[in-house]
Amino acid sequence: MLGWGLAILGVVILGVAKSGFGGGVGIVAVPMFAIAFGAQRGTAILLPLLIAADIFSVYHHWGTWDKKVLKTLTPGTLVGIAVGSVMLWVIVVGWIWPWNFDWSQWHKQAVSGAGLTQQAKAVKENSAEALNLVTGVVSVLYVLLDQVRLRVAPKWHFKPNAKTGFVAGGAVGVISTLAHAAGPVAAIFLLNQGLPRAVFMGTTVIYFFGINVVKLVPYTAIPGLINWDSVRVGLLLCMFAPLGTSLGAWLCKRMSERFFRSTILVITFVTGLQLVVEWATGVKLVQLVAGWF
Repeated sequence: MLGWGLAILGVVILGVAKSGFGGGVGIVAVPMFAIAFGAQRGTAILLPLLIAADIFSVYHHWGTWDKKVLKTLTPGTLVGIAVGSVMLWVIVVGWIWPWNFDWSQWHKQAVSGAGLTQQAKAVKENSAEALNLVTGVVSVLYVLLDQVRLRVAPKWHFKPNAKTGFVAGGAVGVISTLAHAAGPVAAIFLLNQGLPRAVFMGTTVIYFFGINVVKLVPYTAIPGLINWDSVRVGLLLCMFAPLGTSLGAWLCKRMSERFFRSTILVITFVTGLQLVVEWATGVKLVQLVAGWF
């Protein structure tokens, strides 16, 4: 019962993040789903839910995105998704060339959810921990350096270009494919574009909607990652996505520009700190809080 409660809460928070507060806070849904369903199953269930939340978010922010920013990020993002997909294949299946893979076993693995050996599970856990640590450190350092910049050189403003956009897009593509945790990285790039609040949100939601739709290709192609059971659970939880996105859109329209940016920075910092603490201590903050109840 607690597991389903965490999953429902995760969907609502995810909806709020997608529609009103940017991608950073949505990372909280990842450990929530890991607690509720296990890491592998939770990841598989979460992707369709991300897309469902994206659809409602795009509806709320239709036409408010910045096409120039999206064009800057797209090439690197596609490369990053491709690289992340190869890494995910190696982590889940191993070093197996597609033409040597026994595809006759694919259906059996997909239905049963099997396909990960103990060794592969260990590799996946270690890779996820390293990736979460990098994401957390980058997020925390960004916020700290931003505060230093405001005090030491308040008139300096980072101006992203095509090269930094390619690097940022590549990082988002890899991290999102492997861990659904690229919100803070995207926020680092987008916040420094100087976009108005509505344009920032519109660009964020359409950007991640495109990423998650593209991710369906490797997620359905890799044996044992998504099965019918994960689809069924995801469909049951989808009904809570509109609640979160509507709440997020309502809150976003009632915030000042300054408070909005401060909120994004706080979310990015807390999200990053959560990942660093989990790597260092092995304690999931969400699980710790759940234990108090």
